[in-house]
Amino acid sequence: MNDHSKNTLQILLRGNLEEINHLALAIEQFCEGAGLDDLIKNQVNLILEELYTNTANYGFQGITNGEVTITLSVIDDQLLMTYQDNGFAFDPLEMEDPDLMLSLDDRAIGGLGVFFVKALTDHVEYHRVGEFNQLKMNKSLLPKAL
Repeated sequence: MNDHSKNTLQILLRGNLEEINHLALAIEQFCEGAGLDDLIKNQVNLILEELYTNTANYGFQGITNGEVTITLSVIDDQLLMTYQDNGFAFDPLEMEDPDLMLSLDDRAIGGLGVFFVKALTDHVEYHRVGEFNQLKMNKSLLPKAL
């Protein structure tokens, strides 16, 4: 983990699920240091745990040198998140959103994590950069008007 300042974090993970607790701790420390509230911290944790779990379980099948780099930065009233992995090329934004009106028995397996990523961010985009999948996400830190 490299801390450039209390408002920026970069973490490198090797793509195995044993590192999920390390990820959660890094997120918690970053959010506390940047003065982000528990709601934001929990949302960021959910977003990044979902992405990391999917990468570890599916994106690195047969890949022995899995690498995930996550960068978090607070700039003004925005939280910028970059999630990058060297797994198989996969654009999660092409997945169809799950039909939440269906019962769990009738709903197709998968897709809920990506749905959370899109629902909990204000903007998300995917790029394939060389051998890397890259998701860039923005989240406003301003209170939502009711």
